Amino acid sequence: MNRFWPRYISPLFELVQPQRIMEIGAEFGWNTRHILAYCRAHGAHADIIDPAPLPSLMHELAQFGPAEYRFLPLKSLAAIPQLEAPDLVLLDGDHNWATVFHELNLLQARAEKAGQAPPIVLSHDVAWPYARRDMYYNPDDLDGWQKHSYSYKGMLQGQSELDEKGVNGWLANAMHEGGPRNGVLTAIEDYIASAGIEFTFRKLPFFNGLGILVPTARMTPALQALIDSFFGADSLLAACEALEADGMELRGMLSQTEIGLTRRTEALQRAREIIEAQRQRIAELEHVQRTPANGG
Repeated sequence: MNRFWPRYISPLFELVQPQRIMEIGAEFGWNTRHILAYCRAHGAHADIIDPAPLPSLMHELAQFGPAEYRFLPLKSLAAIPQLEAPDLVLLDGDHNWATVFHELNLLQARAEKAGQAPPIVLSHDVAWPYARRDMYYNPDDLDGWQKHSYSYKGMLQGQSELDEKGVNGWLANAMHEGGPRNGVLTAIEDYIASAGIEFTFRKLPFFNGLGILVPTARMTPALQALIDSFFGADSLLAACEALEADGMELRGMLSQTEIGLTRRTEALQRAREIIEAQRQRIAELEHVQRTPANGG
């Protein structure tokens, strides 16, 4: 989600001016640093939720204090009921239907209890690969009806079945793509259909996707104009440039890896040739030693 900050998330923050922010799933803390810098500059407060904080996240949190944030090392479904209703949520936790659907319902219930509209929600991973496929960080945390059959194999775009050659093969991914109750985008759509209130929902389809969910009660003409601008020609051109830069960086990394592998392969081949030459030399010496001298 960090890659969306400069052009999309930061302008939303500056326009909406949220005073209570919630981040679900902070991982390395790359986005957290932006959120807390905003809180310090605007007198706002953030609740940061992550059950498995990485050292880099703790480093980022250490740069700020209790005036800017509260950190909860809990799963989102346990943390949300303990917190005040937020104005804006950055949702990037467990990427499966059951978790996302219940997170959104808990956020709505918390808002209703406080007499507020549900928060604006910015959701990551609403595009491939997890828009229509569940992923489970801890499959045992979910009941059987809450999850699909899964495997620790990767995903290939355009292929429903998992594949050893695909991406994210170290994670528990649903065995098939699509169908009911499967994926982050499906969860958001099902929530909108069942929430009983009106929303505007837009999706930026790159960098794994950013969903922008705004209750009608929180929408303003200025906010609608800002969101619409994200899909205008200038913004989409900038997105294309960012995607090209990202692709070129990946190609450079791939090229470096290929060069490194080629050099190692060539070095290994030279080592094998040296070893084979030495083996032959040793065999020749042993043969000479076993052969009686002439006239012996």
